[in-house]
Amino acid sequence: MTDDELWLHTLCRKNGIFITDIQLSRLSRFRQELLDWNAKINLVSRKNEENLWRGHIALSLTMLFKVSFREGSRILDLGTGGGFPGIPLAVMLPGCSFMLLDSTQKKVNAVRAMADAIGLTNVETVWGRAEEVNADARYREGFDAVVARSVSRLSNLLDWGWPFLKRDGGGSSDGGKAYLTVPSLVTFKGQEIEEEEREARRGYPSLRFRSVPLVFPGSEEFDHLDKKLVIVTRS
Repeated sequence: MTDDELWLHTLCRKNGIFITDIQLSRLSRFRQELLDWNAKINLVSRKNEENLWRGHIALSLTMLFKVSFREGSRILDLGTGGGFPGIPLAVMLPGCSFMLLDSTQKKVNAVRAMADAIGLTNVETVWGRAEEVNADARYREGFDAVVARSVSRLSNLLDWGWPFLKRDGGGSSDGGKAYLTVPSLVTFKGQEIEEEEREARRGYPSLRFRSVPLVFPGSEEFDHLDKKLVIVTRS
């Protein structure tokens, strides 16, 4: 086990997440595949290549420190870019299925190749604009959850992502985590998101918004972790 793998294993254990040697190996292989692909196309900032473990892979997994996804859930990664948070989550949630969507074809091709290279069988990739794909009968109202990095304003994420979500179900609590049934949109946002939330609430007054600070055992090891998870469900 490398130092980075040991660090991630310890971080997950501190937060009640069990990570296997196979999962650690897949995440390490993903990191190397990402570096190789990043030399060809721009998937992540070159200046952040040395920070892939904390700034991208581990950060993606912090979602699991605050949110529980039901076994068998179908999850959409909206604007996956270089595969975040979708690929790390798919590694850790083999009982869930993931669709990784991006509007840039070369990124989708790279993500597909990386998922294949690390042996993920629970990942589908789709190229297209969310506002067009969400009208496709194969995908509309077909997902239990939508996850996203902060790729756009919250109101835009809801415009693009909410049509993908199933109509039935709701959220509940599980041991201090937000236990997600259906439907839910979960995204990373900075601490100062009040204006975005007000705007989104005006556009979607019937939805419930919950902001969860990303504070957890080991969070002090991250540089400038000034983020929250915003969880949106039906009221």
